[in-house]
Amino acid sequence: MSSSLFSYLCVSNNPNLNGCVRSLEYLDGSALDVLYEGRDLIHLGWKLLANPLYGNFKPNQQPYRSLILRNGATEGASLDMESLSLIENAICVFKSSPKLVRPGELPEQIDSDFRYLDFVLLEETFHQYSVLSPPGNRLGAAESGDKSASSQYR
Repeated sequence: MSSSLFSYLCVSNNPNLNGCVRSLEYLDGSALDVLYEGRDLIHLGWKLLANPLYGNFKPNQQPYRSLILRNGATEGASLDMESLSLIENAICVFKSSPKLVRPGELPEQIDSDFRYLDFVLLEETFHQYSVLSPPGNRLGAAESGDKSASSQYR
């Protein structure tokens, strides 16, 4: 099946991805909110393209979470049980955490580092599925006022 038969979506609470990736569904919420939205999309026939627990961070260590999903062009796509299992497991891991760090709760420099880590950990997947916006069209990091990150989001 050719990749043109698929549409891709990034669901994220990382504001620095705004303008950096095509088809972004930005959620102004927690990492757990991102996982719930991903689960809803999986129930609609979308498939996860990367493990939602990427990066080996404990939920209380990383306030940002991004998911890359693919939807087939055909109507009535079947439920991908592997994606559902992965997302349900991630939700359980996050729900069992004693405290979740929400975006913006940490000092700005630390928060900025976590936004950057979220991007870097999925960068290869972004390249693999060609979901990065062309460099001249990227707004996210530059518009957020974070000049150091904007040069790194290549």
